[in-house]
Amino acid sequence: MKNMNEKTKRWLLIAGGLALSAVLVVAITDQFKTEKPTDAPLPSQSSTVPDVTVDPNAPDNAEKEKEVVIRTPDTTPPASSDNGAVDTGTEQTIQGDVTKPKYTEEQLKNPDQKPNGEPVTEKDKVQDHDKVETPVVTPAPSKPSGGNSIPGFDNVPDGGANQVVEVDGDGDINKQVGTMD
Repeated sequence: MKNMNEKTKRWLLIAGGLALSAVLVVAITDQFKTEKPTDAPLPSQSSTVPDVTVDPNAPDNAEKEKEVVIRTPDTTPPASSDNGAVDTGTEQTIQGDVTKPKYTEEQLKNPDQKPNGEPVTEKDKVQDHDKVETPVVTPAPSKPSGGNSIPGFDNVPDGGANQVVEVDGDGDINKQVGTMD
C-alpha cells in the first residue's frame, strides 16, 4: 500500500463501502421475504364403510320434523283516508284554502248568541266594568337612599369622587403602582 496515492486509497475505500452496503441491503431484504405456503397433504380416504346397525326394536329417538308453514305477507296497500292532499302532478296542496266566515251586523251585536249561532254561557259573558272589583295592590318596598338603581349594587356605599394617581410613563407594565394597603 505504499505505492498507492491518497486518491486511489480513497476510491478503494468508497468502492468497498458501497459493496458492503449492497451486501447488507440484500441480506436485510431476504429477512422480509415470505415463504410460499405449501399445501398440507390431504388425509387418506378409506374405501371401507363402517358397520352401522340399527336395532328395529329400539325406541325412535329421532325428532320428528314439524310441518313448516310459510305465510306470505299482506302486500295490499292500506286504505287511504282522503285528507285533501293531492299526490299526482307537480302542484300539490296540503290543505284547502281557509276562508273567514262572514257574519251580519245582527249576528255580531246580539249579546245572547255567538256569531256562529252558539248560545252565550255565563263564562263567556263580559262583566260590567263598574261591578268588577279591582285587586288591592301592595306598594313596592322603597329603595334605600343613596343606592344605585342597578340590581345587585343596592348596598354599595358611595366612595366619593374618583381619585387620580399620577405615575411616571416609563412603559414598564410590571411595575407596581401605588401601595397595596
